[in-house]
Amino acid sequence: MIFIIITLVIIVLIILLTVLLLPGMAFFNKVSDQKYNADEKDLLTGILTTAISSKEATGEVMTTFVNESRKTMPAKIYLSSKDKIDQIEQGAEVLIIESKSGIAYVIPYKQTIF
Repeated sequence: MIFIIITLVIIVLIILLTVLLLPGMAFFNKVSDQKYNADEKDLLTGILTTAISSKEATGEVMTTFVNESRKTMPAKIYLSSKDKIDQIEQGAEVLIIESKSGIAYVIPYKQTIF
């Protein structure tokens, strides 16, 4: 009987603490989260961390965002009728043309200053 009462008291205390602490945790998250505003150009370019050796092969591209966070994703060569790209070396800067099913389709990119 005592065991059941102690168990019920513990459950009530856990529920009570959760209800009391939840608004505080939500406020902390709201205050501590940084706003994220990425430039569109930064989202579309990246560096190949793994080379793409053929049109069918998959490499890896890493993009760096404004807040210095990095995202890597699988990458394949974007196939179009105009380009005759067979491979892209590791470390090359690439332009991400589209992203489907978590795979970035890329082409080589050289940044120019106007």
